[in-house]
Formats: sequence, C-alpha cells, structure tokens
Amino acid sequence: METRKNKLLILEDDNLNQLVYKRILSKEYDVVICGDDKEFDSAINRDTYDLFIIDLAINCERDGIDLIKELRQTDQYRNTAIIVVTAFAFRKDRENCMAAGATEFMVKPFDNINLLEAIEKYL
Repeated sequence: METRKNKLLILEDDNLNQLVYKRILSKEYDVVICGDDKEFDSAINRDTYDLFIIDLAINCERDGIDLIKELRQTDQYRNTAIIVVTAFAFRKDRENCMAAGATEFMVKPFDNINLLEAIEKYL
C-alpha cells in the first residue's frame, strides 16, 4: 500500500523557478504550482494542502502577504506552515511576512538543501 505524499501548494509566477520547484520537490511531494492569485484560489477551493511556498512579488491583484493573511484567517490553514521564498532580502520584508503569518522566510536564490530541510521541519 502506497502512503500518501504530503501535498504542497506553491505560488510562483516565474516559469524557471516553477521548473526548479518541480525538479527538486516532485519525487518526495505532491506538488501543485500556481502562477497567479486566481490559480491559487482555484487550487485552494479544489484540494487540501499540507504546506505552502509563497513568493511575495507575484504579478497579480494580490501579493504574497495578502494571500498569507487570507490563509491565516481560515480555520483550515490557520496553523499550516507557510514558507516565503522571495528575492526581497530586507529585514522589513521578513518582518512583514512574519507579522502576516509566515512560518519561515527564505531569500532567493535559495539552497535546495535548505528548502528541503525547512519543508521537512514542518511536515
């Protein structure tokens, strides 16, 4: 009997970064990647996720911080891990993410091992 893979929802609008995520995470996890906030909403309404990876700077109506706040307002995802992976490297960016409800903050480019360790820590 095959065990269920943990399901990750990734919000990333850059195609190259999407491929990187698929390549390093698909063997161990069930990965769903969204390129914008509309796809993210659709995915949330369609399924349940064990962990989120969210980029802050997405080219959408809402940014990553808005989506983190929305997730934290739901009973279902109030305590689910949210890892922010962003090119924004300033301390204020980190503080804003953590205040919104992010669990972990990583700066791009990230080390694959660090990302995998962060995911494992929360699953």
